[in-house]
Amino acid sequence: MTTKVLILDDHAEIYRDRLKAEFPALQFVLAHRLSELPKDLSGIDVLISFAIELKDDFYRSATQLKWVQCLATGVDHVLRCPSLKPDTLLTSGRGVHGAPMRETVLYLMLNANRDVRSLVEEQKAHVWNRRFYSLLLGKTAAVVGVGVVGTAIAELLKALGMHVVGVTRTARAVAGFDEMLPTDRLHDAARRADFLINVLPANADNALLFDRAVFAAMKPTAYYISAGRGQTVDEGALITALRERWIAGAGLDVFQTEPLPADSPFWDLPNVFITPHLGGYTSEYEDLIMPLIVDNMRAFLAGQQSELQNIVKH
Repeated sequence: MTTKVLILDDHAEIYRDRLKAEFPALQFVLAHRLSELPKDLSGIDVLISFAIELKDDFYRSATQLKWVQCLATGVDHVLRCPSLKPDTLLTSGRGVHGAPMRETVLYLMLNANRDVRSLVEEQKAHVWNRRFYSLLLGKTAAVVGVGVVGTAIAELLKALGMHVVGVTRTARAVAGFDEMLPTDRLHDAARRADFLINVLPANADNALLFDRAVFAAMKPTAYYISAGRGQTVDEGALITALRERWIAGAGLDVFQTEPLPADSPFWDLPNVFITPHLGGYTSEYEDLIMPLIVDNMRAFLAGQQSELQNIVKH
C-alpha cells in the first residue's frame, strides 16, 4: 500500500523533492497554508509540518494518520489536541535548532543592549549621535532551559567572554556552562544575571514560571530575553517591569498570543525589541532538518518505529 504524506509548509516542495529522491514510491499532498488542505484527510498516513496552526479538527479528520513529524522542537501545540490518536507516532525536530536559536538570542541581546531602535531612528533622521555601549564581555548570562538550544547558546556566550549560569530541573554538568542552578533557584539566577534568557518549552511545569517575583528580583540594569515559548511568561508582570524600569529592557521573540495583537502594549514600549517568532526561521532550515526527516522516514517505512529519532509519543 502506498504511503500518503501531507506536507504543510510554505516550502512544501523542497521537502517533497528531497524525500521523493530518496523514496520514489511515496505519494505526496502539498499545502502551503490551511486553506489549501484537502477536504478529505482520511487517507493521510504521515504529516510533516510545524503544525502550529493546526487545531483539533484536523486530527479528528485525519483518521488514518500514523505519524506526525513536527518540524519544530516544541510539540506542545500538537499534544494539546485531544483527537490525536494514542497510537499516532509523534516526533520532533529537536537537535537542529542550536545554531539558529543561539544566533537569534545573541541578536536579541545586542539589539536590546545597544538600543538599536534609537540607532535606526537616528539613521532615518540623519542624526550622528555617538554614545557608549556596554560590552557583553565579563557579564553574567543565566540561560533557563538546558537542552540542545540552551547548550548552544551557552557555548556561544562563553566564547564572547561571558559567565554563563544554567538553570535546569535536571541537575548535571553541561559543557559551556560555568555553573548550574536548579529551577527552584530561578530567583537567585535572576538576581545575578545581566541577561536572563528564557528558552523553555511550554508545558505544565513551566507555565507562567517567569512571574512578577522573577522580574522584581532582576537588576535595573539587566535585560530579559525570551525565545522559548510565550506561555512560560506572565506578560502582565513583564509589562509592569518594563514600564516601571525594574529592568533595563527586553528582547522578545515569542508571545502568549501570536501574531502579537496590534493593541499589545509591547509594541510601543521604548525599552523592548521585538522579532516575530524568528528563532528557527532560517533560509537554511530545510538543509538542517532534512537528514533527520530522511532517517526517520526510512525507519518508518521499514516498520521500525522505535528507531525513529526524537520520539515524543509512541
